[in-house]
Amino acid sequence: MASAKLFLAVAILATFSLTVNAGFLDYIFPTVMSEFYSLAPTKEGYRFNLEEPNGSKREEIGVIMNPGTEDEQLVVMGSYTVYDEKTDTETITMYTADKDGYKPRYMIKNRKLSPGALKSAAG
Repeated sequence: MASAKLFLAVAILATFSLTVNAGFLDYIFPTVMSEFYSLAPTKEGYRFNLEEPNGSKREEIGVIMNPGTEDEQLVVMGSYTVYDEKTDTETITMYTADKDGYKPRYMIKNRKLSPGALKSAAG
């Protein structure tokens, strides 16, 4: 009885997903266009790059350390930059993730010129 109810629920969901407008699904599950990212396997792991039109970007390298041993682990190193158009600032986060956890470092950059820099540029 329970398996029949489960089958019915799955069938209803499958039918619903086939009839839903693609625009609605894109709203719920946005996709990244392939012109903005690249993912390339390497001999040691992978390399990933993503750059969005608004200036935000992400770069990441994954490397398998000590392959084939008991100490084998995946080490991920990278950075991501988020641009906020309202405040004209960038937040840059550099990180490493390994067996000891996620270790981020970040800095915030304001893209606007300071009043002193504007005065010196004007002469």
